[in-house]
Amino acid sequence: MTKYLSKLLWLSIITKIIVINGNPLTNLEENIDSFIIEEKQIVIPGYPGAFNPSIIRWEDGRLLLIFRVRDPLTRSTHLMGFVWLNEDFELEGDPILLTIYGDRPLKISKAQDPRLIKSGDYYYIAYNNILNDNDLETRRMVICPLNYQDGRFFIVAPDYILSFVGDSKNWIEKNWAPFDYKGELHFSYSFNPHRVFKLSEQKNKCDTVAVSKANINWKWGELRGGTPSLLDGDHYLGFFHSFINMKSVQSNGEKISHYFMGAYLFESKYPFALTHISPKPIIGHTFYTPPDYPTWKPLRAIFPSGFVFNDDFIWVVYGRQDHECWVVKLDKKSLMNSLLPVLND
Repeated sequence: MTKYLSKLLWLSIITKIIVINGNPLTNLEENIDSFIIEEKQIVIPGYPGAFNPSIIRWEDGRLLLIFRVRDPLTRSTHLMGFVWLNEDFELEGDPILLTIYGDRPLKISKAQDPRLIKSGDYYYIAYNNILNDNDLETRRMVICPLNYQDGRFFIVAPDYILSFVGDSKNWIEKNWAPFDYKGELHFSYSFNPHRVFKLSEQKNKCDTVAVSKANINWKWGELRGGTPSLLDGDHYLGFFHSFINMKSVQSNGEKISHYFMGAYLFESKYPFALTHISPKPIIGHTFYTPPDYPTWKPLRAIFPSGFVFNDDFIWVVYGRQDHECWVVKLDKKSLMNSLLPVLND
């Protein structure tokens, strides 16, 4: 009841701001998508502030969730933990921290935003980390097979992708969206153009294997990687994120960064051209509501990092406000019907 009253108070304050300023503000929750069935927070005991989860179905059928750990004392967010979930997305067993052997000789690791993907016979973890201690913001993608033995998860000598042809800035590399193609690991480096990398047999390298350009009308920022893409029939399905700076009811009328989620499809064979995309951000009832948290910059954010699906439903796991783990259940047929076709040059 207290939480409900707090939300009513917050909404009344927003209403006053609108009246005082006299300017109409975008209310992100005016048009909740009808294909959203349920939104549920995943609370991980012992790890308050855990966020940006990814998920995969393990070989024994169980659901495995990975998440970013927030240290309540140092506020560091650069460790990664795992927990098993049942089909209701409730915890089974205790969380387990990832152990990394043979990493780069860094004084401090700043690993971020892991994704889980199975390619061929192996499960992989893909994330980003700093390259060296001299410039803590120069980042590269990291990829490594994930090992599970005697109740613990570990990786050995993770590969930092150092050689690739992509963005000319050659500075921060993150959010490459992995997918499996015929047992070989690939990445969507960018979405427009859809530049696809393949993990090379040569260490620390990715090769460009396809580039296609689509005519996409998306008004909410640059399309960026979110979840891995999974094969579904004759296409791959994935969820991206984007952000723009804007004013909204949810931001109390302040111009801050708003992060959004959308869905996309691309062809199941070369050149992997995008075929469909969400016409607007996917928005649920709780995506942008309080509580608020101190973050690295003012924002309203959800961040999709993984999903599982069956013939009827899709479950997307996402971080909220860089402090919470959530899952949203979608009606698959309705979501697919909502996507718009895109033309390729």
